[in-house]
Amino acid sequence: MLDFSSRFHFGLNLDDTWRYAGIREPKSILIPHLLSLRLPEGRLLDIVDEEIIRKHMEAEPADAAERATLALADTLADAKVDFVRCWFPWRFFEPKPVPLSELDSLLEHSYSSWPTDNLVRTLTDRGIGVVPVVGCGYSRMLPEGLNVDRYEEYLRRIAVHARLLVRRYRDRVRYWQIENEPDWWEMHVAGGWRSGAIWVEQKLFRPALLRTLNEAVHSEDGSAQTIVNLEGDAERLDPKAYSVFCDIITFDFYPNYRSPSPINLSVFRRAEQAAKDLGGPVVIMETGYPSGPEVLGYDEKKQAEYVSLACAEAHSLEGVNGVGIWRYIDTSWKSFPEQENHFGLFDSRGRPKQAWGAFVHSISDLRG
Repeated sequence: MLDFSSRFHFGLNLDDTWRYAGIREPKSILIPHLLSLRLPEGRLLDIVDEEIIRKHMEAEPADAAERATLALADTLADAKVDFVRCWFPWRFFEPKPVPLSELDSLLEHSYSSWPTDNLVRTLTDRGIGVVPVVGCGYSRMLPEGLNVDRYEEYLRRIAVHARLLVRRYRDRVRYWQIENEPDWWEMHVAGGWRSGAIWVEQKLFRPALLRTLNEAVHSEDGSAQTIVNLEGDAERLDPKAYSVFCDIITFDFYPNYRSPSPINLSVFRRAEQAAKDLGGPVVIMETGYPSGPEVLGYDEKKQAEYVSLACAEAHSLEGVNGVGIWRYIDTSWKSFPEQENHFGLFDSRGRPKQAWGAFVHSISDLRG
């Protein structure tokens, strides 16, 4: 099983868990969904998946989600990737909020459908750890119509949801990230990713939510490890304040998010300092560089250079036990600003960018 207490682990982030779960992708942010070319891209990715499966001489599953999952596992196993971090959107399991009167019954009987089963099983069978994000409050991930601003009700509901997920996967999943970037929620609202006043007026809500999720995970699995993931580029970074709500702190670093050059990874040293201050290992869970838009100065060559340098820098830092590149593949689901749509190491047609080769070589070289 994945063990972040030992060095060193290389990972990738998935932003399109729906593809491997056989669930329709969410509506794009700020871009009309009908312009996203979802259907043509889906068929192109199916063709890529089929080619990968044939290369491994395996029987081809009939289901598109199964094909995608098998191709993903084959690709990452070949590259010797250690872990995948991915969203487990609440909406997958509970499309609409169950009545409050039925919450206790839900906890007793569980969900009727588990669309992430095949993804977890296929990856862990290949020795690839899965780090799910549970309880993320992005609007596209919540049950339809759930009112986040109903503070106490939201906490009660999310505790049941988290417990059910941990109970389902505790034999295969050790690390659970609770929520996402709690030090950056205001920016998520500004970007259209979250909706509700509670994410801005969060003095009481933030600690209550993190505490609720942390306790829910541990109540179902005493050996589980919880993660709080911080936006490491924030002007004020206080990992100690968040460490009381989890077992391990991880960081997201995007030093070139607003400017394509120069590539400067000095911000990574914040993770090394945090490991010293906390007296335990940390992980750089997200970092990446977009391959576009070219009009802003981003391109594939610079993306590949960033991935190589980021892996080497993270590997060199004391107390930093892993790095996760954002992200595996571009998708037709669109976000804002435009850089968000170009972080994939594969493009939206399944073509490997230069950065994929750089990542594979980094894993091989740094492992010796």
